[in-house]
Amino acid sequence: MTDWLSRMVPLAEADAPAMYALMQEMFAHLPSPRWYYGSTLEELAAQARAGNAVGIWEGERLVAMNILVPARRAHHGGYAAKLGLNDPDSLNFEDVVVAPDYRRQGIQSAFLHRARNLGYKTIYATVDPENVPSLASFEKAGYERVAQMETYDGRPRVFVRLEV
Repeated sequence: MTDWLSRMVPLAEADAPAMYALMQEMFAHLPSPRWYYGSTLEELAAQARAGNAVGIWEGERLVAMNILVPARRAHHGGYAAKLGLNDPDSLNFEDVVVAPDYRRQGIQSAFLHRARNLGYKTIYATVDPENVPSLASFEKAGYERVAQMETYDGRPRVFVRLEV
């Protein structure tokens, strides 16, 4: 079994095109485009520049990435704030993208494990209610469903939370 945690490296602003290409590859293979709310190339570059992005490379190809944003630095005030909760020291698990040919190998679980060990007491994420594989991965990692509401461009999202 591959040790995905040891293969994670910080992504730099220069990696934004690879991040965007990976996201587009993932979009092309989603059962429903509603499952994922994508970022622009500029947004990905900004996340990498801020030190919020890590990835896994296979040679020259980025095969997985994860963006984690402290709520205090989130452009939307953090997922807890969207829920009306006062939890400014929480962490937002904002993005996990895995190339289709690397799915079901434990990469999302490795990203979830990494997030758990960053020293935050609470971690929040959102998932489309029809994205059963992602919801199952969060629940297996100990996250609980705390709310469902429309966000972003009116898409329904399940908010999940982990108390570390």
